[in-house]
Amino acid sequence: MTNPPQNWLNWIESRNRNFSDPTGFLSITSLVWLSAEPQEILGLSGSWWSDGETVFVKESNTGDHSWFIGMEDKTIDFDDIKVELAFRNNQLVVRPRDPRSEMLQAFEGVLTFDYDAKFSVIASFEPFPFAKEVVVGSVVEGMTTLYVSPGVLLFQIDGVEYKLTAFEKAGSKNLVIYFKDETSNVFTYGTGRSVTANYQEDGSYILDFNYSGNFPCSYTDFATCPVAPHENRLSVAIEAGEKKPLYRNTVEGVVSQVH
Repeated sequence: MTNPPQNWLNWIESRNRNFSDPTGFLSITSLVWLSAEPQEILGLSGSWWSDGETVFVKESNTGDHSWFIGMEDKTIDFDDIKVELAFRNNQLVVRPRDPRSEMLQAFEGVLTFDYDAKFSVIASFEPFPFAKEVVVGSVVEGMTTLYVSPGVLLFQIDGVEYKLTAFEKAGSKNLVIYFKDETSNVFTYGTGRSVTANYQEDGSYILDFNYSGNFPCSYTDFATCPVAPHENRLSVAIEAGEKKPLYRNTVEGVVSQVH
């Protein structure tokens, strides 16, 4: 690696802080979809179920409890750890976040390609006549989310033109891209990566794929991340940004995913 930009090194440091957070995604030990039928959750005491927008637990170490969730995620202190309660795909879920998790202990930092200026490009913006909603799938079968897209970004790599559907970023003129490329399922995670296109005063965007980051689902089965839309599959190897993590947290435990 030859003199990578300091901003990029700072970005890697921030990504490492994010993934090593003791209550972050790598601390999640399970993802449990609740129903009206009480069930036990590994690592938590009591029996858990839901009714409407309320989560219930009975006979836990501290007795019986209930929490109204509504549509806002909630984190509670329970059995000496943080526990996330949330709506996903119109169903209440429970995700224990244990700082002693095997996956968190296995994390040694994000893996990246070397910085390559070739993959920092200027993109022009081609707006749709009207902003449109794009249905984006998820790693959870049947789960979809609507994202607002104002248009597409056009750019070139090695003289070949490509385009990507861009999504609005709340409170910013920047745009967010979910994409796949020829490294997906090989050197990078299969469902895609995310990169921000930074707005410039002349109306163009800087699209630096060296800042392409993994979704949490690249590390764990216990996430509900989006997948890149079909039209955002690039026929070029974007050898920039984050690579596939070494390990993945599954229902069978932590396994290697790099062969």
